[in-house]
Amino acid sequence: MKAYILKIDKKLSHDYAKTCADSCDKVGLPWTYHLGYTNQTGKMAFGSLGLGLPSEPYSYIENPTQAQKAMCCTAGHFAIWQKIANGTDDIGIVLEHDAIMLQPISSNYVPENTIVVLGYKLNDPTRYDHVAAGAPNELIRLDGHEGAHAYAMTKRTAKFLIAELQEKGIRSAVDNDYFIRGQRRTDMPLHIASPTPAIGWLRESTIWGVSANKNYDFIPSFLKYYK
Repeated sequence: MKAYILKIDKKLSHDYAKTCADSCDKVGLPWTYHLGYTNQTGKMAFGSLGLGLPSEPYSYIENPTQAQKAMCCTAGHFAIWQKIANGTDDIGIVLEHDAIMLQPISSNYVPENTIVVLGYKLNDPTRYDHVAAGAPNELIRLDGHEGAHAYAMTKRTAKFLIAELQEKGIRSAVDNDYFIRGQRRTDMPLHIASPTPAIGWLRESTIWGVSANKNYDFIPSFLKYYK
């Protein structure tokens, strides 16, 4: 099992990613950085993946729009899926730079044929007592989650998602197409690890003008230890 920390070549992202990497070290999770795309359109980034997705020639964009940044982030996720599908590890964990691992997760709770989300977005991580909550001991089926900040999948699941992507194409950003309730267009189901072993720490965003707020109900094991 290995974590891929998605970051871009900006100081804020590097700083966030270092905190994320330190949290992986703390729970004994091997990790590697994955440098994503920036200052270009999503189609420019997709062209580098070799997946036959709609693309356009690369040119540097000084001030990309929020939508362009979101699609560059999406391309970064797809690139990590490729690494998981083609790598030597049976399980890959995808962490955006502002994620924090709080507990280790056993391979028993990352089964085939599902995306396992690892936690919620919080402004104040100290409000969740992850020590008292403990490590995951079950999976709960979900019909939607608040984003792609922290999730896990097996190699086989990654291969399925890549094949599905090539067949169905892209409608929207990774959050919308694979996670958000009512917008998901993948055949891959979602589960959440309980108690949840990670969070997305909401601070200044490198994409959006204002970071997202909590928009999903917490599962009982999280709510119990959220003060």
